[in-house]
Amino acid sequence: MNSGGTFYFSGLADYVAGRPFSFIQQVGNGHVAFLEKQVGGFVQDEIRVRPNVSVALGLRYDWQNYVHDTNNFAPRASFAFAPTGSGQTVIRGGAGLFYDRTGVRPIQDVLRYNGVRLLRYVIVNPGYPNPLESGQGLAAQPPSIVTFAPDLNIPWSDQYSLSLERQILKRTSVSVTYTGSRGFDQFRSRDINAPLPPLYQVRPNPALGVSREIESAGTARSQSLQLTLRGQVTRFFNGSVQYVLSRAMNDTGGLTWMPPNSYDLSQEYARADFDQRHRFDLLGTFNPGSLFNVGVALALYSGKPYSIVTGLDDFNTGIANARPPGVPRNSLEGPGYADLDLRWSRDIRLTGTPKDGSAVTIGVDAFNVLNHVNDSRYIGTITSPFFGRAVSALPPRRMQMSVRFRF
Repeated sequence: MNSGGTFYFSGLADYVAGRPFSFIQQVGNGHVAFLEKQVGGFVQDEIRVRPNVSVALGLRYDWQNYVHDTNNFAPRASFAFAPTGSGQTVIRGGAGLFYDRTGVRPIQDVLRYNGVRLLRYVIVNPGYPNPLESGQGLAAQPPSIVTFAPDLNIPWSDQYSLSLERQILKRTSVSVTYTGSRGFDQFRSRDINAPLPPLYQVRPNPALGVSREIESAGTARSQSLQLTLRGQVTRFFNGSVQYVLSRAMNDTGGLTWMPPNSYDLSQEYARADFDQRHRFDLLGTFNPGSLFNVGVALALYSGKPYSIVTGLDDFNTGIANARPPGVPRNSLEGPGYADLDLRWSRDIRLTGTPKDGSAVTIGVDAFNVLNHVNDSRYIGTITSPFFGRAVSALPPRRMQMSVRFRF
């Protein structure tokens, strides 16, 4: 609720000196109740054109009541073609349109922060410890609101893929798959009442504070190449091995993401928050003997990007997310990810047959066996003493034992 208010500082030096860059406080009733309606329909037909050629055609429609966008028809098509009668080689491909949904959060924000129900006050460069000037009350400050853009649409994307799969042994196959997608009308937020350039001091509408408009104006693009080996790879290993080379770009960090400068988005199209160029996965079972039935899951990924920020509210919006001039979003990269999990289990039959008798299963699981430090959050704020360092990590090595009785 934040009814008491919160001061925000750019760093420890500003905190010691009592120089906050913003003060945020909320007053009113934050309870909202609403009915979200969603309608979705799908039709599909599979056609066997020839014994070695099949085609699938589909059409989906999506609608929801808080977004006035009614033309969300999404056609899709795919095919499978076996060039030879043996079926050892199969070529697959497909393409289609896909629509997203807003979810509950943005609807809740629009109804809650309407300037009447729950009043949110954002004061930049406030006094300290009293954020208001002498004789002023909080009610005299302009409230902040959240609205939907008049032309808001449901985000959509076209997705396409093409793969070649080849059986190289009786129970082993390899495949090469290319996938791509282009996103349009992607959700993002923008302060349409942000202080005007070039001084960024005065808001266009002084009766309002932050006017966060949820709009569908972002773009996204991704593509990947996947190499996969699966099946009975060796006499002792059954599973899959996959390497993925990918690239994902966009100009939005999601529905609640706001750019530092609402009037200049030229540096926002960059690596997506989830972009990882290289990913290697091994998943399977080693079974050299009756006593050694070991499940293995190995994951090796390259790092995700993160942004460098000044830690200052250079645009007087109440958010210290400004970047140095000319520096694009997500220009830094965190460390890679490495994880090895193992599982050993053994069934001990007590009565009856293996199919319908009683048995006890003993299992031992080990997670992050190598105890590798997988940092999960890197700080890109220049004014922070932790700049360029991680402040959290995923769990270390863990062990667990289990016993299951089946009867």
